[in-house]
Amino acid sequence: MKMFGCWLGVFLSVAVVHAQDFESAYAKLQGATPEVIVAALDCGDVFTREGALAQIARENPSPELTRAAADAVAEVRQPGVKAQLIAVLAERGDVSVAPVVRKALADADSDVRVAAAEACGLLKDVKATDALFAMLGGEQGAVAREALRRIPDQAIDARLVKLLCAGEGSNRVMAVELLTARRYGGLFPLVLDRRFFTSGDAALAKAVAGSIRTYAPADGFAKILDFTLALPAPSVELLAGTLSATLDEAADKPACERRIEAALASCDAAHTPLLTGLLAASQGGDALRVLSKRLESDDLEVRKDAVRNLGKWNCEAALVPLVLAAKRECDTGAQTLAWRAVIDLVSRPDKIGDFYQPVSAIHQAVWYAPRREEKVAALRALPHYHPKASEVEWLLTKVEAEKPELADEVRRVKSELVPPLSGSPGK
Repeated sequence: MKMFGCWLGVFLSVAVVHAQDFESAYAKLQGATPEVIVAALDCGDVFTREGALAQIARENPSPELTRAAADAVAEVRQPGVKAQLIAVLAERGDVSVAPVVRKALADADSDVRVAAAEACGLLKDVKATDALFAMLGGEQGAVAREALRRIPDQAIDARLVKLLCAGEGSNRVMAVELLTARRYGGLFPLVLDRRFFTSGDAALAKAVAGSIRTYAPADGFAKILDFTLALPAPSVELLAGTLSATLDEAADKPACERRIEAALASCDAAHTPLLTGLLAASQGGDALRVLSKRLESDDLEVRKDAVRNLGKWNCEAALVPLVLAAKRECDTGAQTLAWRAVIDLVSRPDKIGDFYQPVSAIHQAVWYAPRREEKVAALRALPHYHPKASEVEWLLTKVEAEKPELADEVRRVKSELVPPLSGSPGK
């Protein structure tokens, strides 16, 4: 402990000395001429150099210092100091230094090139465009991309569009990402191109899908849906989130649901899960009607898909079609799936408004579900509706009297009710 205290004391003493050294160097340069400040950049004392950089960055806004510091870029010997000088020159925001900064893009030192690229972006130097494009494929590519993002020039957009349409590999991905970051206004119609999704370049398809999501207009659901249905099935999933979001934002959601219904009638089986999933996400009246109708299909897989999607409903509206489907289903697996969907829905009471319907669905499950697991799970959902639904006590009493094999479960549910039922063991 004594040793720690000793080292801590030494550390604090050194910190105080360093702070005093910096303050002393800073004070000497305060109000100094531009020549003195610039000369301090080559000083061997780090605190003096830091003080000079602080003067250039923010303390001394004189145009004379700007010119002197810009002239010094070519003369500074240490690459690290040169990179710092370029950075603080950019902070001044004076575009007159742009030619000097631009020239540093070709410096032999990588740190200087990085600082120069960042500075060109901050200064919005249009004339640096060619050099920054040349850097895109190198180790400073990320810095060059960020600089190009900042420079407002239509010629940059035109070059990126050409690169996207006629480029290769990672260059195309970079182009679409940069156009998206630059908020290029013509990007949405440009990326609605099937070739980007059929080129075999997964990274490009993902980047284009992200761009479509960024630029998708609030009324663009129908257009994006038609485009998506024209894509091969493996690409469809990339646009599922965009379709769901634009469907949610649509001003006329029923019209969108009817558009999905029409597409279901003619699409191939590979695209069906996307469309029924969108109906489940929408949860409107037409969506409920379409999925409920699919529960009556002769195709087992169609019925099971409808059950899964109706099971995602956030309110009691899907309970009636699900219960009816579970009671008439002949396939054991599909029947179990339907009863589980009923139980999952009644176990999510937060958005249910009519408490009679879930209690009635629980009643149906206890009486008609073929497996004990579903009967027990249904009973255990009853506490969600007590004491709001008076039917809970009636149903528990009825089950206890008429279903002796479930009497123990009924007593367990009763013991957990808050407040307890009148006459129950917990009272």
